[in-house]
Amino acid sequence: MPEPLPPTSTSSATSEELAFFDRAKKFIANKSGMNEFLKLCNLFSQDLIDRNVLVHKASSFIGGSPDLMNWFKLFVGYEEVEEVEVDNRPKPPSDKVVLSNCRGLGPSYRLLPKRVRLISLLLLHFLLIL
Repeated sequence: MPEPLPPTSTSSATSEELAFFDRAKKFIANKSGMNEFLKLCNLFSQDLIDRNVLVHKASSFIGGSPDLMNWFKLFVGYEEVEEVEVDNRPKPPSDKVVLSNCRGLGPSYRLLPKRVRLISLLLLHFLLIL
């Protein structure tokens, strides 16, 4: 009968990590707040939230203490990146006509947008006058 294997690693907290959580507990100074902070850490350890969400949410608990926050960022391996602002408006139309967006008129012709047809007619008229 095969025997079960013992656990491969024993993960115990270092004294530095324990000291951090003690300092965080004193800083938060609220049992329910500390429980929420620990739940947040647990969500991260189970890969239910990513590192960015963890640090963002943790800042509401320990963000008032730069020492605690900096240690926590190092502990979880957080690398600050600049936030990219997303502009959720469509780009203004360019002057170029995308022929694949134009309605086909036969195998090789496309119906140009009205604005382009008017400009073309004005240019042709102007050239004929000269």
